[in-house]
Amino acid sequence: MSNFKRYDDRTHAARDLADAIANTLREAIAERGGASLVVCGGSSPIELFEYLSQAELDWSQVVVVPSDERWVPADDAQSNERMLRDTLLTGRAADAMFVSLYRPTDTPAEAVSDVEGALLDIPTPFDVVLLGMGSDGHTASLFPDDPNIERALASKARVIPADVGPPARMSLGPAYLRAARRIDILVFGDDKKRVHDEAVQPGPLAALPVRSVLNTTDPIPTVHWAE
Repeated sequence: MSNFKRYDDRTHAARDLADAIANTLREAIAERGGASLVVCGGSSPIELFEYLSQAELDWSQVVVVPSDERWVPADDAQSNERMLRDTLLTGRAADAMFVSLYRPTDTPAEAVSDVEGALLDIPTPFDVVLLGMGSDGHTASLFPDDPNIERALASKARVIPADVGPPARMSLGPAYLRAARRIDILVFGDDKKRVHDEAVQPGPLAALPVRSVLNTTDPIPTVHWAE
């Protein structure tokens, strides 16, 4: 069962979580000489990223990885990488190292080995994994309507092509995402709160793939919610 934090508003949630993530990154750098941060896309974390990008820490020792990516060039408006470069990898955080999941191939499946190779040098467990959740219960690009979702959720692979779209997507695998010292899930709105409340109950993972992370016990995830 995950921890659940309720905030008065979304700005409070963004500031509080940005501070907490920055503290975790500082501790990791002090203890191990570097830190790793996995971050979700979408609109929910944008304000959080704007706060986090100004955090005082040695960003040159931080590796940032998106949890998933749409199969579009990095300058496309739909690209998570573009959003991250515009909102997180600015200011002080511009010094962070970014590992892209996108490659200029026709399909994500053609790029799996190359992307996995780029991830090999990042030690696990990750220091922080920040995820979102869709109103359909997806997280990263693990969607309930993906015909291969059961196989994806059982996979130990670092990256998994998602059979959804268009556009197609590449996702970090659930086992790879769970290999973390800290997992945070940012959830906004009453509709997603209802999905969360269902997802923490027993049920098939494929119906609500966010269950594959919410039910992690080591570490216990923290859900950050505001209306």
